[in-house]
Amino acid sequence: MNYFKTIRFHFFALFFIVILVGFAYWSLPNTFFQQDEWQTQAVDIYFISKGITGVIESFLPTGPLSHFTPLARVFSWFEHVFYYTNFASYAWQSIILHISNSLLLYYFVLSWLRKRKIACITALIFAVNSIPYQAVTWVANENSYEIPTWLIILSLISFHRFLLRKEHKRKYLVFSLLMLFISLLFHEIGIFLFIFYPMIFFLQEKSQRRKLFSIFLSSLILFIFIFFLMRAPFFFGFKSPLPEAMDISHPSIAVFPYRLLSISLKSFAGNFFPEKILIGLSDQAVRLAYPQFITSDNVPNPFITQSVVFDLVSCIISVCIISLILLLAPQMKEKKLSEALVWSLLFIPASLLPYAFVLGKAGYASILEPKFFYVSSIGASIIIAIASYSLIRTFSKKRIVKACLYILLSLYIISHIYAVRSNISNLVKISVQRKLFLTEIQSSYPRLPQKVIFFTQSDTAYYGMPDSEKGLPVQIGFGKILMIWYQKTEQFPGCLYEGQFLIRMLAQGYKDCGGRGFGYFRDYTKLVEAVKQNGLSPESVIAYSWSGETERFTSITDNIRHTLKDMLGLQ
Repeated sequence: MNYFKTIRFHFFALFFIVILVGFAYWSLPNTFFQQDEWQTQAVDIYFISKGITGVIESFLPTGPLSHFTPLARVFSWFEHVFYYTNFASYAWQSIILHISNSLLLYYFVLSWLRKRKIACITALIFAVNSIPYQAVTWVANENSYEIPTWLIILSLISFHRFLLRKEHKRKYLVFSLLMLFISLLFHEIGIFLFIFYPMIFFLQEKSQRRKLFSIFLSSLILFIFIFFLMRAPFFFGFKSPLPEAMDISHPSIAVFPYRLLSISLKSFAGNFFPEKILIGLSDQAVRLAYPQFITSDNVPNPFITQSVVFDLVSCIISVCIISLILLLAPQMKEKKLSEALVWSLLFIPASLLPYAFVLGKAGYASILEPKFFYVSSIGASIIIAIASYSLIRTFSKKRIVKACLYILLSLYIISHIYAVRSNISNLVKISVQRKLFLTEIQSSYPRLPQKVIFFTQSDTAYYGMPDSEKGLPVQIGFGKILMIWYQKTEQFPGCLYEGQFLIRMLAQGYKDCGGRGFGYFRDYTKLVEAVKQNGLSPESVIAYSWSGETERFTSITDNIRHTLKDMLGLQ
């Protein structure tokens, strides 16, 4: 009976969260793979081809300081076996994981603050927040962000029970650190908790600190030691032979203190204001203060607005937000709410600190990727919920003001839902094109020759490429996409997936191994060279033309084959 009452008490709040997430992300299954998903599929196929040794190698990092995420690899294998290129399955899974995180966050805040309204507002804002939407819409992030976040929230729940409850403290602490440890085996985004937990621990009353200090310190050191001991073999050459398709250069150690400070300062602006608004404010700042950086087209120089000025604007906004929170915290009538604001004030910058160690050129970017804010949005959601709850309670006797506050809160949530749906709508438009390319080719050529070369010509350059590099509107090598798309029917040998063959966006080339040949070209001259050098028949060429202006994808296979025959004197 008690369980029934509990379910009934929370049913509408939980039901409302599920409905809003479903409404916001309903069109996600109509989108398609974007970028990293294809590379993950290529890696899976490569290691599967190597048998049991490949399975073992797939769990290893490519270097001592790169990601070691064996559970993410297991999850990826599961998806590869059961879903492969069935995108809808990935999309629904991502939505369900996000709903699970939202519901678990509701439970965490409710069990901590004992305020159903605050828990409900927190979960609703987290559920439809458009700022970290990429963590849900980019399905490659499921095992890197959504699952680790679920484990992080479990860890937070158990850690707060360790601090607040009188019994089973050791059990709660061990379970909390265990959940954190497991999350690190999916992705290391939760490593900041090794710093955050001591900060929260030392904010407790002195009497509590003395009682719990030894068990807390010993448990924390033990888990940190196990984590680093597990990575020790990778410093002695025990690593995966497959190179990564990214810049993994290491910056000077002097760079990291600046990055840590910079990310901490900018973290609040990024969590409370969408990227477009911050860029718009940076543009206006350049127009007002730095007119020398206005281009001849009367547009602020993006290299300035989206780097130096973006950092400046973000820092100013963050300082304002931090000051407001510090002013608001002492005004709270309940100590728990003040503590929750301080908790969130520490949680937001701490959760973004791991991104200060991003390697290569990406580590120098001023604008953080939206998915990076997925965990930190927990803190932002709690702050907004507490502020909303406090204002509503303050004006509880003034019905008109109270109604206006509820309307403003509803409009805020609706604006995020609209932004999420708008972002997904844009992805659907792009996805229709990408699916068209693949389905059109496969329907015309369900089986491929033993040695095949794909050729595409386009009248448009995409994704910031120079006008001389025209291609299809895809974010990764189209040749690799085709290879993966045909893999189930053609069973290409693993050697074709070795290295970074055709993986980069502008990649072209031909490779012959394991009794199969595969190639992809955008440049006709290079296509001719490959046909000649490898003694290929013109009948092995499949060609298509894409018009970015009319958005028409047309087969030109017969024309290209005829031209090649003339050139090779085979008529």
